[in-house]
Amino acid sequence: MKKVSISFIILTILLVFSSCQKKSSEKDILSFRFVSPNVEASIEDKNIVAIMPSGTDVTNLVPVISVSDKATVNPASGEPKDFTQPVSYTVTAEDGSQAVYSATVIVKAKSSEKRILSLRFASLDLNATIDESTKEIKATVPMVTDVSALVPTITVSLGASIDPASGVATDFTQPVTYTVTAEDGSQTSYTAIVTKEMPVNPFLGVWGVEQLDYYNVDYAGNPIAVSLETFNFDPYDIDNGIQLVFREDKSGDMRDSSLDSIWVDDHYIVCPDTVIVTRYTYSFDFETSVLYMNMEYGRTFALQIVEQSTDAFVYENRYAQDYVEKAYLRRISSVPDKSKPTSYINQAQSYKYKEGSLLRR
Repeated sequence: MKKVSISFIILTILLVFSSCQKKSSEKDILSFRFVSPNVEASIEDKNIVAIMPSGTDVTNLVPVISVSDKATVNPASGEPKDFTQPVSYTVTAEDGSQAVYSATVIVKAKSSEKRILSLRFASLDLNATIDESTKEIKATVPMVTDVSALVPTITVSLGASIDPASGVATDFTQPVTYTVTAEDGSQTSYTAIVTKEMPVNPFLGVWGVEQLDYYNVDYAGNPIAVSLETFNFDPYDIDNGIQLVFREDKSGDMRDSSLDSIWVDDHYIVCPDTVIVTRYTYSFDFETSVLYMNMEYGRTFALQIVEQSTDAFVYENRYAQDYVEKAYLRRISSVPDKSKPTSYINQAQSYKYKEGSLLRR
């Protein structure tokens, strides 16, 4: 009887054992996604569906595919494919069995949304109101605002564009038409209207002069020097300062108790401790921000209001072509008559201001 080697017996056992192991029949696509654009497809009943953003080019998309353990897929994961038509993917299990999946890519229709969602003037900390029914955008700005170069920040519907663009300095002296173009190319227009505040009487009360600056300007009105002369006053010092009084009936007084001298007939007359009161009538042009003061001695001043709040304003008075007086005033009373001087000397006829100046020292 022949002897059987131990090695032969072990090898035979191993072959029998391995032949008894069953190969996997798993052949599922577990996930199917695109990196660019980043979209995860849905998988149901061997149907793969990916919905892409509008405008996506589907002729060269690269899918990343994961399948069952020990299975393979054809076309392979990472292989670019043209998805203008459904693409078939065959998954082969370890045991050689197969399953076929159909991958479909759907591109969203381009949006027709074309709304202006907000319009804001950051420099004024102001949001405009938008009436969607009339397509009107309205904003009310302080009356001294330069509306010829306002910069709006505008938000529109996702995928839409706007002309004029957000962040572009725009002249709002007249209504501005904004055209919004949706993703699908359809358009709509809005009208933006900026108006200035029109208070009944922004100057009513008593105002004290804080500072006077005098400087030369060039032909375009730009300062040649920072200041030729500067005078400072306590606006609340009624006994030693300069005040302008504005009443509801459009009349007013200019009180000047700071004068040490006055200019009469080409020479100075010293007038210590004298309060000069000059009467005037006034009007205000809201559109141009010009305060007109008609003095009782016959001269009219057109004062350009360059800054204004409820408690202060700044005007510029251009004497002639090359000389400007700039005055800073602060409200010291909202009731004109309460701070009226108890006595004054009205020297309207004999008092002569230096030519062209309202408050010239």
